[in-house]
Amino acid sequence: MSTKSKQARQKKNQPKKQKGKGKRKGKKKQKKVDKFAKVYSKQKKAVPVRDLYQVMRWPKYIKIQRQRKVLMKRLRVPPAINQFTNTLERNTAYQLFTLLSKYSPETKKQKKTRLQKVAESKVIGDNVKSKKPLTVKYGINHVTSLVERKKAKLVIIAHDVDPIELVVWLPALCRKMGVPYCIVKGKARLGKVVHKKTATALVLTDVKQQDKNAFAKIIDICMPKFNDNVETRTKWGGGVLSSKARKAIEKNLESSQLSKKLMQEQKIRERIIKEKLEQQRLEEEAQKKKEEEAKNGKPEADKTEEKKDTKKQSKK
Repeated sequence: MSTKSKQARQKKNQPKKQKGKGKRKGKKKQKKVDKFAKVYSKQKKAVPVRDLYQVMRWPKYIKIQRQRKVLMKRLRVPPAINQFTNTLERNTAYQLFTLLSKYSPETKKQKKTRLQKVAESKVIGDNVKSKKPLTVKYGINHVTSLVERKKAKLVIIAHDVDPIELVVWLPALCRKMGVPYCIVKGKARLGKVVHKKTATALVLTDVKQQDKNAFAKIIDICMPKFNDNVETRTKWGGGVLSSKARKAIEKNLESSQLSKKLMQEQKIRERIIKEKLEQQRLEEEAQKKKEEEAKNGKPEADKTEEKKDTKKQSKK
């Protein structure tokens, strides 16, 4: 028989497939399963918030900032540098910055428009004299010259100048020249007043008549807190131990106190044992005496009396 006839017979013998019930063959789509995904509950609740502070890779400048802050706490800081931690209070600082905002210097556009108006007036023939507006002075060299000439009415210094050597001598100069000064948080805040990124120090040379009362109040606060405050000039800073070191010291103190207590208790026990031993010895001695008296038949007191009588008779 040929192979073709065999195949035909096999097909006839096979059972017929019912229409509609057959399934299409094809590749099944595999679901992507995340190995590290955690299912917290059947209700699919939100993932709990974790503290990723130690896992986070912080930028280098942030690391340096934090390390410097820790070092300033741990190391002993001399009074000249430590005085910059004593800053103006929040309410007075707010009053000061509202005053400074009125005397912020001209921008380039404002200056240009002012000079244009002056030039136009000259062309027309009007002799209009434009006065420079009262503004805050900035720049460390300019500030020092104003303080030395005693033209400065109030010096405002930033507390976070880096390097600190730029400003460290300025409070001493202000005290020597009798110029009121104050230390304020944030060189960026001072820079904002002067349309710059940062500013080390600002100076107010004069104030308008309407702002003189507010300015006098600020000076009254600054003089006793900074110029006349001897404590801030002599107070050392830093020397604050970490929590780990403090716990270790506390542990050592507790152990030393415990050892002292144990020593005292041991001494008391030794004293009690000595007293008991001595009492036992005395009792034993008393018992021995009683036994001796019982053997002799007479107590020792009677024997002493007999001896006295014999002595008297011998003398007679």
